[in-house]
Order: sequence, then C-alpha cells, then structure tokens
Amino acid sequence: MQQSEFMTVLEKNQDKLLVVQLQKNDVEAFDALFHKYSDKLFRFSFSLLKSTEESKEIVQEAFLRIWEKRSDIDSQKSFKSFLFSISYNLIVDQLRLRLKDQEYRKFLVHYFESESFDLKSNLDYDKIVAQVKDAVEELPAKRKQIYVLSRELGLSNNEIAERLDISVKTVENQITLALKHLRKRLGSSLLEVALFIILFA
Repeated sequence: MQQSEFMTVLEKNQDKLLVVQLQKNDVEAFDALFHKYSDKLFRFSFSLLKSTEESKEIVQEAFLRIWEKRSDIDSQKSFKSFLFSISYNLIVDQLRLRLKDQEYRKFLVHYFESESFDLKSNLDYDKIVAQVKDAVEELPAKRKQIYVLSRELGLSNNEIAERLDISVKTVENQITLALKHLRKRLGSSLLEVALFIILFA
C-alpha cells in the first residue's frame, strides 16, 4: 500500500471511531471533528462569500446540523461525505441569495472562468471523488507526485521541495498546473470540485 493510500485509510478509521463516539453523545468526539474540519470549511466559505460573519455562520450551522443529525450518520460510510452534503447545501443556499445581486453574479462568472454557473441541488460525493482521482491519474508523473504530497499528504511547498530536491517555485508551478488541469477536466462540476479540493484536500 502506498503512503497516500495508507494515510487515507487511517484518516477514515479515525473519523469512523469519532462518529461512533459522537452517536453516543460524546461532546469530545464532536469537538475533535469540529477542530479537524471547521477551519477548512470557513476558508472555503470565505473564498466565495467574502464575509467573515456569513462564513462563520456556515460553519456553525453545518456543525449544528451534524450534532442534531448525529444518530443519522452511518459510521460505516465516509463522514466527509455527510459533512460535504450539509456544507454544500448551506453554501449553495447562500449563493442563491447572493445571485439576486447582479454584481455578485458577475463575480462568480469571473471566479469560475465560465459564462454559465449551474448551482445543482443534487450531488454525488463518491462520483466527485472518483472524478478527481481519475483526473489526478492523468497528470504527468512528477506533477502527480507533487500534487499527492501537497494535497493528500499535507506537506508544505518547502517540505516538498526539500524532499524532491527541487525549488519551491517549481513546486508552486506544478501545483498550479495540476489544479488547472483538474478544473478543466471536471468542467461543469466546478463548484462541487472546488468544494472538494479546498475543503477536503
């Protein structure tokens, strides 16, 4: 098993154990999940909403719903998928409100580099994960290696540069090209893909 695969399995097992405890009304397990994912969810929310207050509300509402629906979470399935569905719908609801503002509509068009922006209410987390994995597999070997070290193993650009004996600038360029490929490859699923990459990468 490759290191990235091992880390993925380990993370899933950790989340599974926390969910089991959460369903037993364990506040510490809830806190652990909150600390693990709240900052990433806030950063993504802020990147689109450009509002600290609204982004904090998204995080608070998402985890409030997780606590309220804790008995509905399937511990045998991915907690990320459950969190993804809740946070996705909350952000989309907020974006729909914002889309009433023509200026914000223009911002979204520019942000996603597209003349159309489809806010779909239905999503398939596993399908998105598979699409991202397929797109990553299409990357050149060195670019794929750098992407995996960065997004899947969480290494900093400096750590990657040191490990591979290349410049930090090279690392930055390769990650930029990798993300550009993912966005191009996954086309109309841009919002879902962006949420997946930024929130769960």
